[in-house]
Amino acid sequence: MQKTKFLIPCALLILSAFLSCNNDFEDYSNNPADRLAFSTDTLAFDTVLTTVNSPVKAFMVYNPNKKPLLITSIRLAAGANSNFKINVDGFAGSDFTNIEIRGNDSLYVLVDVKPDETEQPEPTLIEDYIVFTTHQSEQQIVLQAYGQDVYKHRDFILDKDTVLSGGKPFLIYDSLVVGKGVIAEIPEGVTFYMGNNAQVIVYGTLKIRGTVEKPVVFRGSRTDKMLIYPYDLIPGQWNGFRFDSASYDNEFEHVHIRNGKYGMDFDASDPVEKKITLKNVVLTNVSGVLLRAINCNITAENCEISNAKDPLLALCGGRYQFIHCTIANYYPRVDAEAGWGTGDSQTVYLTDEVEGIDGEPAAHYPVLGFEVSNSIIAGDKPTSEINIDLKEEPAERFNFRNCVFTNKTPEKNYIVYAGCITEEAADSLFKKSNYENERHEFWPIYDFRLRETSPARNVAALEIAQQIPLDIKGVNRLEDEFPDIGAYEFVVESEDDF
Repeated sequence: MQKTKFLIPCALLILSAFLSCNNDFEDYSNNPADRLAFSTDTLAFDTVLTTVNSPVKAFMVYNPNKKPLLITSIRLAAGANSNFKINVDGFAGSDFTNIEIRGNDSLYVLVDVKPDETEQPEPTLIEDYIVFTTHQSEQQIVLQAYGQDVYKHRDFILDKDTVLSGGKPFLIYDSLVVGKGVIAEIPEGVTFYMGNNAQVIVYGTLKIRGTVEKPVVFRGSRTDKMLIYPYDLIPGQWNGFRFDSASYDNEFEHVHIRNGKYGMDFDASDPVEKKITLKNVVLTNVSGVLLRAINCNITAENCEISNAKDPLLALCGGRYQFIHCTIANYYPRVDAEAGWGTGDSQTVYLTDEVEGIDGEPAAHYPVLGFEVSNSIIAGDKPTSEINIDLKEEPAERFNFRNCVFTNKTPEKNYIVYAGCITEEAADSLFKKSNYENERHEFWPIYDFRLRETSPARNVAALEIAQQIPLDIKGVNRLEDEFPDIGAYEFVVESEDDF
């Protein structure tokens, strides 16, 4: 009995304390000067592809005052018709009432957006407002995004000759397949957003004809950021290009291909027939091998071939020619969790043998020719040197003419060097070949145009440069009669990012 008598007063004290706290919380400020504060006044999204939900963004709402505030309304100005959706402290909707916020406390607001299809080729502005009402006074947060309408395709198979154009970008899920015997053409200015694990498979022939002003672009479909890094800078966003053994006479001109798991993968072919001609192509930033080819006939002119976790060029047998190319591997050394992994900045690996699969004997493919002229082969590690591993001596000599190397070059009796510069410092060639910003923070932006003091300046073979007078950006490399080595001719006033 005594114990019960003791418990009753304790319970009353607890209830009294609770009611007292609750009354304090409901003692809302009625001072019009007590207003909300926000972590931002505008919440802006990167370009968002139509029909695709954006990533979620957040901002904070603060009550910087001592007394609690009653937010009588939080709502989207466009209401339920808005392209934006909001979540206030864990609850989704478009209109919320009587939200309490304690003194010196805060709450989260989450926002995402899903653009409507517009049939417009250019991105369209999407805008709305979140309206906060306290003391019958309104405060607003601006919401902005650009919606990019796209042609959306899943398992996109081209079974007849086709021109892929139409004004809008393409969003590809799974695969874009060029069927056997089919000729597919892509004109200038077309962009392909490639979904996770998407790939381009070519059984027929693919001819891409971009221009300096309007290149054709293949990139990952993520347009947002991972932490502070735009996904467009992170490799491994999609698979890459694969060319079947029966595919020949492919032509790529002014094409930018980036952020795949690999760049281009060519199955074993007949080196008598031209596999592909690459002109003014930027092939960059992959989490595997950038260009792998078995027994192919490939020519590359004015190309930037840069940054891969594994070798930039992994070639077996066949015939290869690289003219005025910048072959540079400065793959960033960062944690695998950041999307890059750790690479050895390997540049060129050339062999004449492929290991057998499942116990089968190795396959031998003789190297019929290897010509590199007016080109740079560079990397920032000792492993960036050219690796030539042949089981049999080739019938023809390998020729390197007027090239710049950052590492020692292989000494073989079948390799001829003429007018080459070797063992240059890895950071002496390019405008931006490191991955630190001014505050010494990681920032994976590179610029493989030449420094003013680059050893690659003014030393290209003139008669070779005369065959390709314009560089990858359309600059005339013959204007001063002293052309530069690599894909980029030095221009003093050109300070814009690539």
